[in-house]
Amino acid sequence: MQVSDILRCASATAYETGDNLDGLKRDLAFSVVHLINMAKAELERSLECVQNP
Repeated sequence: MQVSDILRCASATAYETGDNLDGLKRDLAFSVVHLINMAKAELERSLECVQNP
């Protein structure tokens, strides 16, 4: 399993959790989704730099 797969699963889990919440707890869950997606984008940029110097 690759790190990008782990981040994708974590994002999906946080999203599904947030979808069943409301108020501040929902906001926090979707904040986690956003942070995970930012980490995934950074990982993909880093991998692209390594593969295409």
